[in-house]
Amino acid sequence: MILLTGATGFIGAHILRALSEKNLRVRCLVRKPASSEKPNISYVTGDVLDYDSLVKATEGVETVYYFIHMMGNQPRGEQKRFDTLDRLAINNMVRACQINGVKRIIHLTGIRAPQEKLSHHLESRKEVEEIIKNSGIGYTIFRASVIIGRGGAAFDILDTAVRKLPIIPVFNWENTKIQPIYIGDVVRYLVECLDKKDTVNKCYDIGCSQVFTYKELMQQYAKELGLKKSFISIPGSWNWLSAMVLGKIAPVNPNVVYWLIESLHNNMVCEPNDLEVIFRFEPLSFEESIRKIAESK
Repeated sequence: MILLTGATGFIGAHILRALSEKNLRVRCLVRKPASSEKPNISYVTGDVLDYDSLVKATEGVETVYYFIHMMGNQPRGEQKRFDTLDRLAINNMVRACQINGVKRIIHLTGIRAPQEKLSHHLESRKEVEEIIKNSGIGYTIFRASVIIGRGGAAFDILDTAVRKLPIIPVFNWENTKIQPIYIGDVVRYLVECLDKKDTVNKCYDIGCSQVFTYKELMQQYAKELGLKKSFISIPGSWNWLSAMVLGKIAPVNPNVVYWLIESLHNNMVCEPNDLEVIFRFEPLSFEESIRKIAESK
């Protein structure tokens, strides 16, 4: 039995579809009662902030997919509390998994450069990862930067900025380096690792073969869309102003917009690994990813 958290979110919904197609038994953790017509898919009501509900949810479970992030869940004035909630949530899950003998946690987080001072968002991601790794439970952890797919917060912000802003301002993060990856490739790694025992107790950075600066990424995206855009460099970060503007025009929670913008100064480039040997595929290029998205409309 697999327990899937975040089943209604961007990543979770893709994973649920892929696991369902493989006819695997999946139990989805949801906060409101739900049901499924598919015999291999079930739902359990619970909340990662409620330990007792997680003990019930993890009964008979062998593998947990953990896709919980609390950035958008705070009331006004308490936005910085998401790290406290992230910490409580993962500790609750780990304790429940230990009680019920769960064998493995599969997790997706963000790439980070070890030598850099991390943003609030990435520091919390690092803490969650460390709690999983130190839990005594088997794990497989994938780290990504910008995931190219509609419904993903980072991609939706990129898409909004390039499509809707007549002149695109770039701030002191314009030369930050990132290595994007197509959502289909992320899902493939997360699902196929189930049957690859050599990925247990391992962490992997995932991305396409191309490394861009954020400015180059926006320029290339505009080119793929056939849009001619002007870019203007402005000194400073202007995080709150950027978040306020994009939060009004992008289909993304304004709190999430701010914390993602704050993370733009952190480089997110893959460390070398043996993924191609293990999984026997190479992720799509950025250009191919954009064309895939266009074809799926």
